[in-house]
Amino acid sequence: MPLSLNLVTPPAVEPVSLTTAKAHLRIDADNTAEDALITAFITAARQYAEKVTHRSFFNQTWQLTLDSFPLYPFWHGTIQASNPRTDWLARYGILRGQQILLPKPHLVSITGITYVDVTGTQQNLPSTSYYVDNTSEPARLVPAPGTTWPATQVYLPGSVQITYETGSYGDGVEVNTCPQTICMAILLLVAHWYEHREAASELPLKNIPLAVDALLDTVTFHFFSYENN
Repeated sequence: MPLSLNLVTPPAVEPVSLTTAKAHLRIDADNTAEDALITAFITAARQYAEKVTHRSFFNQTWQLTLDSFPLYPFWHGTIQASNPRTDWLARYGILRGQQILLPKPHLVSITGITYVDVTGTQQNLPSTSYYVDNTSEPARLVPAPGTTWPATQVYLPGSVQITYETGSYGDGVEVNTCPQTICMAILLLVAHWYEHREAASELPLKNIPLAVDALLDTVTFHFFSYENN
């Protein structure tokens, strides 16, 4: 299904502080001449690391846009499990087709879900109309028991919008469980960009073993990725 994913609100803080980055770069704390540049490097490094790992490190708000809700073949409501195991297995596959998977784990909360109904009117979907499994990665949305996803226009691109807050390691202020492997990868990127400020170099550069890629691979979410191209 065609979709897009857009950042609504960025995280309030970065995993690496300016003070830590300057210490890594061996810059005196009293030297503030390049603070703005180093801060930009930190943010860019975090954005790169999040894209590579398919995660949101600290709490931030995203909006997932779909062309419609997943199609459902049984309009009378969700199917309950029956005794015959073969029947349940067949129906389970259908039920899984109703899932909406939310990228960039871990889900913190659903801010709201809107859709355009068959009359062309934008509606808010009540939270009682769906069930959220935010213990899994990715988080999963399904219709509430006994219901289906609401009907939308036959084809209206971007008619379903899901806004949600996500963050794998807390808000970064009161809760911060960000692994040091991520912080080290960010510091390595900051140091590289600080020393090499051009797009190309005459020097034969090469990757350092156990450096950025290896560090980020320890926390990369490999299941899937939605990107807004």
